[in-house]
This record gives sequence, structure tokens and C-alpha cells, in this order.
Amino acid sequence: MKRERKERAPILEPGFWLDDDLRVIQHLGGSRKVDVYSCSSKRLDMLVSCKVLRPEYCIDFSALDDIRIEGELLLRLHHPNVVEGYGMELEEYPRIIMEHLQGVTVESAFLSGNFGAFDYLDAVDVALDVARGLTHVHQQGLLHLDVKPANVMYHEGHATLFDFSVAEEFSAGDTLRDDAGTTEYMAPEQTAREEVGYYTDVFGLGVLFYRLLSGGAYPYPVMEVTKDTDDVGNSGGTKSRLDYGSLPVNPSVHNPNAPEELGEIALRAVQVDKSLRFATPEEFSAALEKALKAVGGWSPGP
Repeated sequence: MKRERKERAPILEPGFWLDDDLRVIQHLGGSRKVDVYSCSSKRLDMLVSCKVLRPEYCIDFSALDDIRIEGELLLRLHHPNVVEGYGMELEEYPRIIMEHLQGVTVESAFLSGNFGAFDYLDAVDVALDVARGLTHVHQQGLLHLDVKPANVMYHEGHATLFDFSVAEEFSAGDTLRDDAGTTEYMAPEQTAREEVGYYTDVFGLGVLFYRLLSGGAYPYPVMEVTKDTDDVGNSGGTKSRLDYGSLPVNPSVHNPNAPEELGEIALRAVQVDKSLRFATPEEFSAALEKALKAVGGWSPGP
């Protein structure tokens, strides 16, 4: 059973100046190690978002390095479907400065009680936007490794991928340093820290698309497994992972309004055997567009 995380109070108040340039406007959320704020930037003359390391982690060299790595990765990304980075600072209040995204997450828009306001064409639009963003990410030699509805912002029909906190540099034959990510969206090779590839992000994209078609259902159930005993004999306890041995049903079983042909695209994207998955987001997009034309004659935009 998952424990509920307690919401941590933000450290910085509205009006606080992070430096001579950035003034805090509002706390947007965060995680165990970071808080995210909207800030006004005098230098850029616009609203930005700042991911700020919480004080208790500022003496943690690995946490500081995570801020540095993510900040440097974001500076390499320039695409309409990917959040843009503007810089980072590692001195007082270590932080990443990035594009302020309007709207709400896909998780909030589609999967938090408002599913009936959208149809399968909206789901397709989101999936294609995320696939375009992932293609750009991959072209920069990176894997995102945490593609999920909560990491995609949605505004007026446009989807933008963000949160590169577990992203990694990638070249053929690479294996992961750890199994960071979100259990429900992790491909088998990511869970097992085996050889990964563009197909690993396709799995996360496939789970996202499956959920948007099905009305929130997941393709695979989560189960608890025993962790390995460490080198000194300590029991590892249990951890959550997907039950990859179960057979996913077509999303149309959960939502009859979702065409089966589109559901087949989601099912192929979440294949356990990576050789049966779409190899790249481009392959996913091409197959999705073809299936969509077959069911409705719709032609996607550029």
C-alpha cells in the first residue's frame, strides 16, 4: 500500500527576492527535495518558473548535482512541445529557471473527474504533441524516462512535456544508473535497469495514451515484490512494480467511445517485448495518424 505524501509548506513567500532578478509570485507545487514557484524576471521581462532546492538538501552534493544536470539539459531543448530552460544557479537558493507553462497538467485536465469533457480526438492530439516533444528530446541525445500525464502541461489543446529530473544522456547500448521513474509508466527494461532506448520512452507515452483512451485505466496492474538482500544481509523489504505478465485489454473495453483501432496503437506501444514496441516516437505517430484516418478521416496538423 502506498503511503500518502504530506504536502510540505513552501519555504519562500510571495514577494521574496531570490536575487536581483527573480521575485517570487506564487508557490506552484513541488516534491520531497524541491519547490516550484512562479517568479517575475526583470532581466527577461516575463513570468518564469523556478525549481528551487529545499534548504535541507542544499548540503547534499548529489541533490545539487541533480539541479545542475537538469538545468544544463533544459538549455539544450528548444521545441514547442518541450519546456524551455533559461538557466540555473547553484549558490544561495539553488534553482533552475525555466519557461512558465500555462494551463494544467494532463492528469488534472483529463483524469481528475473531467474525462467526459474530452473525446478520443483530444487524446490523440495530446499523444501526438508528446511524441513530437520526445522526438526532439531524443535528437538531443537524451531520454526523458518519466513520461506521464502529471509531467505534461495542457493549455488550449496544446501539450508540453516537462520535468526532466530523471532524464539521462543516451547512446546505443546504455543501461540505467538506477530505476528512477514512476512505477505505472516504467518499461520492463527501465525497471530492471537493463539496456534502454527510445522505445523506453515510447512505453511511457503508450501508458499515457492508453489512460486517455480508457478513461484512466492502466494497462498493467501494480504488484509488490521483495527487494534483493543487500551485501551485508539486510532484507530489502518490498517495492512496487508492474505485473508485466498480465495481458492488457484494448482501452475500448473500458471506454466504448474509444475506437479499437486507436486502442491497438496504445497496446503496441506498451508491449513488454521491446522488439514488438514502436522503436521511436516517430513510428508511434505515423501509426497513430494512419489508424486515425482509417476510423474517421481526420488529418493531423503539422
